[in-house]
Amino acid sequence: MSQPPEPAPRSPADDVGFFGHPKGLGYLVAAEAGWAFAYYGMITILTLYMTERLFTPGHIEHIWGFGSYSTAMQALFGKMTPLALASQTFGLVTGLVYATPILGGLIGDRWLGQRRVVAIGLVVLAAGHAILVSERGFLIGMALLVVGGGLVKSNLLGQIGRLYAPDDPRRTRAFGLFLIAVNVGGFVTPLVVGTLGEKVGWAQGFTAAAVGMGLSLAIYLAGWRHMPRDGVRTPRADRTPTAKPRLADARVIGALLLILVAEVLNVGAYNQAFNIFPVWAKAHVDLNLLGFEMPVTWFSTLDGVLTIAATALAVRFWAAQSKRGVEPRETTRIAIGCAMTMGAFLTLALGSLMAMGGKVAIVAPIAFFILADGALPWVDTVIMALISRAAPASLTTTMLGVYYLSFAAGNFLVGALGRLYETMDPAAFWAVHAALVGAALAFLAIFGGGMNRLLTPSPLAPGEARGRSEP
Repeated sequence: MSQPPEPAPRSPADDVGFFGHPKGLGYLVAAEAGWAFAYYGMITILTLYMTERLFTPGHIEHIWGFGSYSTAMQALFGKMTPLALASQTFGLVTGLVYATPILGGLIGDRWLGQRRVVAIGLVVLAAGHAILVSERGFLIGMALLVVGGGLVKSNLLGQIGRLYAPDDPRRTRAFGLFLIAVNVGGFVTPLVVGTLGEKVGWAQGFTAAAVGMGLSLAIYLAGWRHMPRDGVRTPRADRTPTAKPRLADARVIGALLLILVAEVLNVGAYNQAFNIFPVWAKAHVDLNLLGFEMPVTWFSTLDGVLTIAATALAVRFWAAQSKRGVEPRETTRIAIGCAMTMGAFLTLALGSLMAMGGKVAIVAPIAFFILADGALPWVDTVIMALISRAAPASLTTTMLGVYYLSFAAGNFLVGALGRLYETMDPAAFWAVHAALVGAALAFLAIFGGGMNRLLTPSPLAPGEARGRSEP
């Protein structure tokens, strides 16, 4: 099959067609927004869909392969109630979506190239979302979402990093724009997918998600020629002698892996907002607004709006600090984010205690999202940019896959913790999540200084930057 013509090589610093950033970034963030609309729409209604319809008599019997799936899950985790099985399924699916990008990164780095792998992955994702419209194909659709997500996530992130030279100060702000794109999709989708799913029909909600995924694919293909060229592996004999020593690479990788421990604990708490939180809010929060029963999925709209605002403010704040030369180190920023997440879950615990068996005032979940979403740019954006900057050149995309592997571990933790919900008081349940993030904060306080020393960039030797892939 013939390939589209390649654009002429261009200096990254001269490419400012998208609000001062390369044109390719515009297409990448728009494609990511479409993916986020589909994916977050799906997970916004997923646990409610499973508990209120899919895993109920008259429906559960018709899911292709469910008998074998249920047997395997109970062999691994023991006998489960429908809610516990739904929580474990949520954790398994969302965890695998973020576990497989390390394999997708290897395929993109070493075999097909990032652009092709992303395009293939988006096709697989579109098929998976379309199949979810049918109850019977639930497990097949979920499997396709796992495969497609694995192909797309790390390769799309890797393309963003390769739009910039190693010392380009726009890099961190580009990942901030990427996070904003994710949350633009996350802001819109609860109003569309969530409302359709709760108020009209689950099939209509999943159909809307499938349309968003199709738009993501179309946008990505439209911007093909603006994407960074796929790199070619350098033969071993031709590798430049100015590349970093392997021991230095190992130390950097070790420091990045330590930072991801904090990410696992933070994600393991935060993503409960998409699993058990809707179930809890539907049962325990006063959702009556002037006589209208607010769909619980609308909280995810608040999540998207607040994350966009928090990221925009953080990006501007960091840019101002950079001009003054007083930016805090990465581990300090991550610790600030973890402290905010811990405060968010303490707010839910306190709100549950104050309710005394009655309904929790809506101000508690609103305060939760203000704090939790305010934390996201201080954790996720910083870690993505740090990996893009500090990882060895030949392993950048693979290390971004490892970053997503930390999301996988966190989501597996979300599913396991969700199984405790039926056995604990709500205040204690949310307090456990606050303690989990508190452990991440303590970890950073103990090991942050050593990680900073390993990850602080040293002056480049002449020609060293050439070892890193360029657009």
